[in-house]
Amino acid sequence: MPQLDFREANPKCNGCPVLDKPLPTHTILDYEYQEECDILFLSDHPKLHEGEYVAFRSQEYVAITKALVALDINLNDWKVAFSTSVKCPGITMDTLTPAIRKTCQAHLHDTIDQLKPKLIFACGQVASTMVYGKVKMHSKVRGKADSMKTEKGHEFRFVPIIHPFQVVSEPKNAYLFRKDIENAINSELLHRSTAVEVPYNLVMSIEELDKVKDKFIDTTKDIAVDIEATGLNFLSDTIHTISLTRLDSDTNEILETIVLPIDHKEAKLGYKIKGAFLDFIVKVMANKKNRKILQGANYDLKFLKRYGVEEVNNIFDTKLLQHLYNEEVPKGLADLVYYYIPKEEF
Repeated sequence: MPQLDFREANPKCNGCPVLDKPLPTHTILDYEYQEECDILFLSDHPKLHEGEYVAFRSQEYVAITKALVALDINLNDWKVAFSTSVKCPGITMDTLTPAIRKTCQAHLHDTIDQLKPKLIFACGQVASTMVYGKVKMHSKVRGKADSMKTEKGHEFRFVPIIHPFQVVSEPKNAYLFRKDIENAINSELLHRSTAVEVPYNLVMSIEELDKVKDKFIDTTKDIAVDIEATGLNFLSDTIHTISLTRLDSDTNEILETIVLPIDHKEAKLGYKIKGAFLDFIVKVMANKKNRKILQGANYDLKFLKRYGVEEVNNIFDTKLLQHLYNEEVPKGLADLVYYYIPKEEF
């Protein structure tokens, strides 16, 4: 594990409020003697561990190593480095003021320019805030790759992930931690992701519906159902569109997708067409011979009930199924796509 050196205050730190804090040392430039790397793990701040300041404590380092070893790659092909996003010890989100962030970002860019990583994992909110240059809600950016460039022009991709301390303190977080690392390396370094286009048929008339309705009403194939609404209140908001996708559960093949505008402001459907569309939806949902697959079904079904869909049969909620399968990870639709089909870009 790389050790950090004690250093005196650096001229780039002039005016930084941290210099006034009673710290044992300031400006620990941990990158100066490291070589260029492919992957850089950034921690929050230097920590005293067994008499030395380090970027990650031994247990945290082990958590990172385990995540890398679990990947289906040859680690000898990639150089991995470790550093801190803030160069003074004891800096947390509570004490990371805009002045500290602005001053220390010069050292962070020096670190990146020295090591020239292709991919950076910003571990924890302090690290992601330092890379972004501003505070972002960690839960919304975690696991999502972004592009950045230093002032000297080095371009890199970075992914905010949870800090390995969260794995050490709560082992259930190991799955999220490992999956974020795996997906980012596969996508950003190995370029294993592929763009996926899902063709769909926008149905705008009764005649167009007549051509496809029998394949959706009287079928044993699974139907994936999704609605888009103007908001979350099923009593006052309205349904923009309803999409239906026929699926072959034996081959995992997407057979056909249709999209029905209901109260979409740009469709401007008459009552006759809208009534035919809703009558079709009623029959699809009442079919007892297949499964209807929804994500967060309680939300969609409330809207559908308000629109006259009273009978629904064989509902499979992917959100609930994920909770039964692994309750310790997020269950949003974007999260499920991220976990189970990370190599496909929609």
